[in-house]
This record gives sequence, structure tokens and C-alpha cells, in this order.
Amino acid sequence: MISGIFLMILTGLSLQVSRLSNGLDVITGEDHSSPVVTICVTVRTGATCETAETDGLAHFYEHMFFKGNGALPDQTAYNRRMRELGMIRNGVTSNESVKYYLTVSSDLFEEGMRFMFDAITTPLFDPGEIARERAVILNEYNRNTSSPYWSFWRAQDLVLSIEPWRSSAIGVPAVIQAADRETMLEFQRTYYTPDNSALIITGDVDPVAAGSAAADLFGLWEYGGGSNYDSLGLNISIEKDTLVSVGGPDGTGIIRVVFPGPSMAGESNWTYAADVWGQYMERMAGEFQTDLVTNGPFNSVYASYHSQRFEPVIAFGGTIDPSRIHEGLALLRLEMDDMFREDYFTPGGIGTSVEQLRRARLFSRESSRDMATETIPFWWVQGGGLDYYLEYPDSLAAVTPEDVQAFLAHWVRDRPSAVFLVTPEGEWRE
Repeated sequence: MISGIFLMILTGLSLQVSRLSNGLDVITGEDHSSPVVTICVTVRTGATCETAETDGLAHFYEHMFFKGNGALPDQTAYNRRMRELGMIRNGVTSNESVKYYLTVSSDLFEEGMRFMFDAITTPLFDPGEIARERAVILNEYNRNTSSPYWSFWRAQDLVLSIEPWRSSAIGVPAVIQAADRETMLEFQRTYYTPDNSALIITGDVDPVAAGSAAADLFGLWEYGGGSNYDSLGLNISIEKDTLVSVGGPDGTGIIRVVFPGPSMAGESNWTYAADVWGQYMERMAGEFQTDLVTNGPFNSVYASYHSQRFEPVIAFGGTIDPSRIHEGLALLRLEMDDMFREDYFTPGGIGTSVEQLRRARLFSRESSRDMATETIPFWWVQGGGLDYYLEYPDSLAAVTPEDVQAFLAHWVRDRPSAVFLVTPEGEWRE
């Protein structure tokens, strides 16, 4: 049963949003430019929902999605059916969300829907398949740890995170080794429920018919109510200025200065100025790039805000010859201080940055498949629905240089930061 419905018209794609009585949000987008349809289920879970005892389970669960289920008894049958439907499919686990998607020809829409429903609602978690996939995940873990940047990644998790296990989806070997069928079932009961998920359908479909098909099939998905996603706290905290010297690859120097930023969950009013600021700082002809790269020692620099619910960060940094790492940090800090000049951000530059963000948003709508697999899942999870995404252009257009200055004054000026210096001689290694 559909409990509510409304229509949104976006350039190149009309979205129809409804909520089934079991709590599942159904988002459909009509695009008849190609005879294909993409079906995506995004789930509000990921590493951020884990504990020290379940560190890596969200990622392990993603791997098991592509195994046997109530309709396809093992991976052989799963793969055979996938080839029969000629589908393109994938799954992605991040620290704050999980998504699964498939694309099939539009004449196979109903078969694709059934395939997705069976996989998301009736995984078997066969012990033999768990054991085989455990080896795959451990190999993936080992590949990550062999990266010359592993110590840098881990140092950030340990220094910035209140609970480090919530920051990285890869997990730890002990949890991967211990995961069994009951562990997977408990994770499913808690997070893989319709009231904690959204079903997204875009492409060559009739939105009314697609919505009806979703209600008939996914309406059978049993309500859960056990997710703690909305009650989770922030997982980033910097209580005092911290400097970490980290070992890295030969010939490479990296500087990264991090501040906690505004959360998408409760401080979204700051995020519009944050995005405009980040776009402004990318200008190759701007002071930041000119002072530090063109006329300075850096090979490349960045200043950015990363939109997140639980680990939002404002970061400054760049790459540099490791022998000049301390000189580079001093110059970067001087440039950061310079941003508080009243004339650093010009109305023309802010206007250009807003226009660039507007065009990037328009470009993201060109592909209905990308909307289903990237844009809508991200904003539905991060924004707690699609209202933020819909209001985004108008909110951006209202940003002024004074708003950007206010953002920096609130989130950067006189705030403690964590500084990471990566050099071959760096002291900390894991």
C-alpha cells in the first residue's frame, strides 16, 4: 500500500516519490532516451553503524548479497540468472551507506525487480559461501594494508574518529574471521528493512506502473524498526591542536590540515556556504593556487568540505617535496589566515563558483542511471530524504561572500585542528 506520493520535476528527469506502508521510500524517474532501466536499493548503514565487535560486517554483508537467496540457491544459480538477464550490477559499501544496483533492458523490468527483491530480502548466508567470501575479503584487506598510504589512512581514522571502527568499511581480520550466518542474520534484521531503505527506479519505465509494481512486490518486505541510524552521534572530534608525523612512500610529501565541519544531519544551513567556498578554492587562478603552487613550493593543493552526516570535515592540504614539508605547512597556515581578509572572496568569484556548482548538478542529471546509482542514494541518505537536494540550487544562489566568511569564522578560525605530515621519514607507521 502506498501511504503518500508527490511529484518533482527536474531538468531532464521527472521524479515521483512515494512511501509504502512498510516505510520503504520508492523513487521513480522516467527517461525514455534508452531502452534500459536501473533499479537500486540504498540502505542506511555502513561502517558508521558498526561496533568494535562488528568492525567490517557491513562490507562482508555486501559481498553476501551476490550469493544464494530464497529464489536462487547458490552463487552458480545467481550468476546464471544474472547472465540470462544480461544485467550490469554492483554494490558499494561506504562508511555511511550501502547501495546495490542493477541495469537491465526495459522489457525485463519485472524480472529485474524480482531479482533485486529476492537478493535484498531472502539471502541464505550459506556457511560454505561465507567461508569462500571470507578469503576474498581478507585478500582485499591485505591489499589495502600493503598500500604505501595505509599508515596515513589509519592515522586519520585513529586521530579524527571518536570510534575508529566507524570510519573504515574494510574492517579488521578478527571480525572477518569470526563472522557467521547468525551474525549476518542479526545485521539483516537490524538494518536491511524497508523503513531503513529506499528503492530507486530510473529509465525507460512508466512511473505509475513502476510505482505500482514496487508496491506489489516490495510491499511484502517486512517492517523492521530496529535501526539506530538516526540516533548515532558524530564520529569526529578534535579537542586540541594535534600534529602527527606519518611514514609514507619515498619521494612523497603530503600535508593535510583537518577541522570538523558541519553535519548534514543537523547543521545543513552551513553546508551551502561550505560548498561554495570549496568550489571557490579550486580556481586555478585564485590566490590559494597562485600563492602556494604557481609561486610556492607545492606541487598541488586543495581546500575542501566533505558532506557527511557523521564525519564531516574541512580540509586543507597538498603534495610537496618531503624536504620542504615544514616550510610548506608554514606557508599553508599563512594562506589560511589570509582567507579572513574581507576582500579575499569577491562577489564575482562567489557568483562564478555558484554557477559552476549549478552546472555540475545539471550535468549529474544527464544520465538517469547515474541518478539512480550515485546522486539519489547519496542525497537520500546524507540529507535524510530529498528535500535538501531539491532546495539546493536556491540555497546556493543565496550565498554571499559574507556567508563564506561567516562559515570560515565559525568552523575554522581559532578552532583546533589535526595536522598530518607524511614523509618517508615519518614517525608513525602501522
